[in-house]
Amino acid sequence: MNAITTEFTIRPAQGSDAPALRDLMEKTFVDTYASYNTPANMQLYIATRFGLTQVQLELQDENVHYLIVEKQRELIGFAKLVQNHSAEGLENKKALEIERIYLDKAYHGQQLGVQLMQACLEWAKESAAKVVWLGVWEHNPKAIRFYEKMGFERFGAHTFTLGTEVQNDFLMKKEL
Repeated sequence: MNAITTEFTIRPAQGSDAPALRDLMEKTFVDTYASYNTPANMQLYIATRFGLTQVQLELQDENVHYLIVEKQRELIGFAKLVQNHSAEGLENKKALEIERIYLDKAYHGQQLGVQLMQACLEWAKESAAKVVWLGVWEHNPKAIRFYEKMGFERFGAHTFTLGTEVQNDFLMKKEL
């Protein structure tokens, strides 16, 4: 699946993308959450979640699928999709989680998030998923509005640990 616009391409990630993907993961996470969290908690989370070896292993995992957004071969966005991972309340459905979806903030406002989400939903349908779900920080109203516009609805909550701080995420789902 390659979605192409005049400037941007959305494609599945490959093993050779691991270093650039890892760097983009850290950059977008820091850009999004650094002002809300302590530097120590940010560093602890990054160290445990965004290591190059971990990204390389995930790119080899048959249950993990990354879509990346490129502009002239530069990675500017990504989504991490996880198959066979369900949330409470979705145990009896073939569910797919969008574990991460981020764009470099320099590219916000260009409808790339919509295109990336549509690519995720298309991939989920091709994978025979019946529902797509995600967790979103309760204090991220911009993301919550985006997901609602894309047809997601709240169905629960769970805790998310960032470093040593326990935070609350809303769970949102979209039936396919």
